[in-house]
Amino acid sequence: MKRVSQPVRLASLVALAAVLAACGSGSDHNDRGAVTSTTQTAALPKAAIDASVAAQPGFAQLIGAAARCDVSVNRLIYDTRDPQDNDAEASAGVLIPSGCTGPFPILVYHHGTTVLKNFSMSDPANAEMGLQLAMFAAQGYVVVMPDYHGYSGSTVNYHPYLQASNTAVVSIDALRAAKKMVTDKGVALSGKLFLAGYSQGGHAAMSTQRALEKEYTREFTVTASVPMAGPYALSQTFLDGIDNPGQGATVFTPMIFVGFQKTYGDLYANASELFQAPWVNGIESLIPGTLGFTELFTQGKLPLKMSGAGGLLTDTFIAKFKADPNYPARKRTAENDLLDFKPTSRTALCMGSRDPVVPVKNMVSAVTYFATQGVQVTPIDVEQVPQFKPVIDAQVAAAPDLSTYHGSIVPPLCASLAKSQVFDPLK
Repeated sequence: MKRVSQPVRLASLVALAAVLAACGSGSDHNDRGAVTSTTQTAALPKAAIDASVAAQPGFAQLIGAAARCDVSVNRLIYDTRDPQDNDAEASAGVLIPSGCTGPFPILVYHHGTTVLKNFSMSDPANAEMGLQLAMFAAQGYVVVMPDYHGYSGSTVNYHPYLQASNTAVVSIDALRAAKKMVTDKGVALSGKLFLAGYSQGGHAAMSTQRALEKEYTREFTVTASVPMAGPYALSQTFLDGIDNPGQGATVFTPMIFVGFQKTYGDLYANASELFQAPWVNGIESLIPGTLGFTELFTQGKLPLKMSGAGGLLTDTFIAKFKADPNYPARKRTAENDLLDFKPTSRTALCMGSRDPVVPVKNMVSAVTYFATQGVQVTPIDVEQVPQFKPVIDAQVAAAPDLSTYHGSIVPPLCASLAKSQVFDPLK
């Protein structure tokens, strides 16, 4: 839908049009958050949800109650912007409870890193969506789950990975569209707004919180936010990770720098400045794509090493990134740090202290920074929760390389704590 101006005299209109064209005006933009289409992809009764929960040992205890709502899974396509502020569309999953008493709060949940372009949070088989369905939607939350640009229904052909400002735009527009969608369906909303996300989604949730609390206070009030296991201190995390890379670092590194190049256009003139041969071949269109995480390595598309002979990054890039804070790649990474605002809503952070993917230093740095702003942000280490410790230790014993820690062990524990300790008391 286009914005329509009031009638003015023809001469004035012509002059105004010329000025707006010269300034690159957004007068022809689409309406951010307008609903393009909606499709129901699944409808799950309470009994089916409970049966699915029962099939996962210990999961019912994390939720704390049987499902009290039926849930429909919906795919939402909506209008938003790309990182250059051009019109774009994006998709989101929306979980809508029914058959239970409302009005319902909204939870905006931000998913973790994925390398598959067809990833969709409205896919009934999506495990991350399934966790939010059982933990929150079946307990009376409307859950909005942006897919981000570069995935599923997005009209943007790349993913601006960990680019904070556009991530927030896409998320806020998903929230706007979802509110219209559920209101049109006659679903009553309570006005409470919660934010969460895990891993990349932890960074996305904090990006969205920062934007909402700084720029959208007339439209939204955040009730509480629980970013989980996110790289909030992004530039320091990447600096540390060059010499001490975490698990998956050679996947995350091209994702961020290729995404930043396509967003900002100033990181390199040729990708070979950053990436060594043979890995540079096709790397700018590799992720997100059709290969899964393991396949990227087994099919020889990415190395396990970050640096040195046979490693991902060139020695020249590493030297410049380490030495020069104004080097474009480092400067753009620093611009997407999130420790530069003062939260106004209740905020907690959650992760596990043995995380091999996102160092716990991120949570420590965030809590320390926010304390300097006079804000007490609650850190939650799942390793310090007595009832969780034996469960974590048993699962780590089964995978002592910690390969299941970040992606499988911690997410449901943090989701449970966010729900029981932060969201439910304020619901």
